[in-house]
Amino acid sequence: MSGAPPRPNPAAPVSGPALYVEQCQDCHATPVGARYAQSLHSAEGIRCGQCHTPNGHPDFAQPVQDGKCGGCHQSQYQQTLASKHFATRELRALDADRAARQALRADAFTAPTAGGGRRFVGDSSSGELGGRLCTACHYDEHRLGLGPVQRADFCTGCHVGREEHFPGPTPGLANRCVQCHVRVGHTARGQVVNTHLFARPGATPAGR
Repeated sequence: MSGAPPRPNPAAPVSGPALYVEQCQDCHATPVGARYAQSLHSAEGIRCGQCHTPNGHPDFAQPVQDGKCGGCHQSQYQQTLASKHFATRELRALDADRAARQALRADAFTAPTAGGGRRFVGDSSSGELGGRLCTACHYDEHRLGLGPVQRADFCTGCHVGREEHFPGPTPGLANRCVQCHVRVGHTARGQVVNTHLFARPGATPAGR
């Protein structure tokens, strides 16, 4: 991730391009500012205007799209574009309908399927790359981290009928699906290597 450059004159009043505006919390103190302050983005110096669409004042009516996340997280973004989650997303025109976007966010950026499960929703008005997959998995009220993914019911909320994987009840445990479908190995130093392709264990990328 790359932090924002300093304002041309830090002692001057806050103004100029959106990425230089640092005092968003003056107006958006709670809950947005407080939650953002807990995020890794905040610790890395990422400014609000770098993720939200600038238009004099950042346009918070426009949601953060996958491509925006890909500006810093390029490898994860490319894996997401090649994933089955991206290929099977349901496309809806969202940019011009704020109420629909708010409802979608409240519904974890997913839509129900005929089989009782759910699938991710993309944005047809943003072209073929329009999507909400990054926020669907990582949105945590401006903390944008691993918190949502680590919930025990995160994957099974969409992938119903997987009870045979864990026959015993395991309330309160973290999401165990990622142990087999995300983790692909370790580096020579023991660091965990994950993928956003969500492959079946032992499958090649073509068989995801």
